[in-house]
This record gives sequence, C-alpha cells and structure tokens, in this order.
Amino acid sequence: MNRIRWRGILALIPALVWSQPFRVGENLHYTAQFNFIPAGWATLQVLEMDTVHQQPTYHVYFQARTGKIADRVYKIRDQIHTWIHYQEYYTHRQQKIIREGSYRKNSTTDIDYQRAIAVTGTDTFRISQPLRDVYSLFYYLRTIPLELDSILQFTAFDNNRETPFRLRISKRETVSVPAGSFTCIKVNPFREKRSLFKNQGDIEIWFSDDETRIPVQIQIHLKYGSMLLQLDSYTL
Repeated sequence: MNRIRWRGILALIPALVWSQPFRVGENLHYTAQFNFIPAGWATLQVLEMDTVHQQPTYHVYFQARTGKIADRVYKIRDQIHTWIHYQEYYTHRQQKIIREGSYRKNSTTDIDYQRAIAVTGTDTFRISQPLRDVYSLFYYLRTIPLELDSILQFTAFDNNRETPFRLRISKRETVSVPAGSFTCIKVNPFREKRSLFKNQGDIEIWFSDDETRIPVQIQIHLKYGSMLLQLDSYTL
C-alpha cells in the first residue's frame, strides 16, 4: 500500500473510532449447529482498512468450518472476504473460497460504482444502484436505528444480477447464547414469495439492542433443516 493511500486512510481513523459501533480488530466467534446437532464454528472479523477503486473500505473476513464429527458427513471449509464502504457500508468487492463436501468454487466480484459495473471473472454486468451482500448488510444495520415493525429495502448482487429484497424489523426479545444473555432486535431479510438465497431458505438475525449492535444469533432455514450460529465469544 503506497503512502498516499495510507495517508487517506489514517486521516479517516479519528472520525471512524468515534462514530462506528465496530472497529478494526473486532472478532466475533460463533458455534454452529445443524438441526440442533453441534456442527462446527464460524468467525466474522474486521481485518483492516483498505482501499478499493480509490474508496476507503473495511476488509471483513468470514470463515466457517465443520468439526471432526461433522467432517465425516459433510466437510465445510468456507472463506469469504468482503470489502465494504467505510461510511455507507455497501459492497465494493467480494472473494469466495467455498469448500463444501465435494463442491469447490473460487470467485471474485468487483463492483465499480463510478463505472456502474460489476465484474465476476470474465463477465461484466451493468448495475444501477449500491449493492449489499449479507456481510455488508450486517455492518450497515449496526449503524442505523432499528425501529420495530418497519421494513427496509435493499439490493443484492446474486447469481450475476441485481436482486431486490426487503428486511423486516420484527420484534425485541431476549436471546441466550454461549456468550451470555442479550436483549436483541430480530430482523428478517426476505423476498416476496421466494427464498432470499438461491437453493436456500429464509434467514433470521438477532442484533444486541445496545450501542454495539452485535449479531448475536443467526438462523438459516434450509430445505432439509436449520443452521444456527450462536455467539460464543467476541473481541470488540
């Protein structure tokens, strides 16, 4: 990283420290269950400040791994890197390294808002608005008021196309996870009459109802069961 890029990033740090509910170095660790059976673990980390297309970004890293027992049935070693805008939290770049059973996939999607294009591999697609993936959505929702019974609208880039979806802020409830008991606000991203993700079902997310707005619990309803991620430990 050259001096000019570093100077731009360093100039932003004082404002970011005081205005954001998260920072570089944050590490959220989750236990994973499938149909209530312990299956492995996942982590969500803010690795660093970086620049993409001359824009300052947070570099976010997610990984998920099954444990020894679950490895015998369906081994998972997924890694996903996402670069999100430092203020608006939309997605600038995403790299996926997917290892699920015998399935293998590596992909990179670059989103250039000045040129209004998204590039995946050798394919280029026109875009018309800011886009979010599930990880940039996590961080964006931590920075805004979550008013009960409200519905927000977003657009994702999924299966090489813009995919509109909504998010319902449904209720406040207490959730107990390995890291403790939290008063949470539950949100539900959804698409009308369709599942949110290809080949998957709906997702529910519980954010702590405090200044940190940590994603405490994440539940994904799949065709043959339910995947549950619960916060086990965290470093803010």
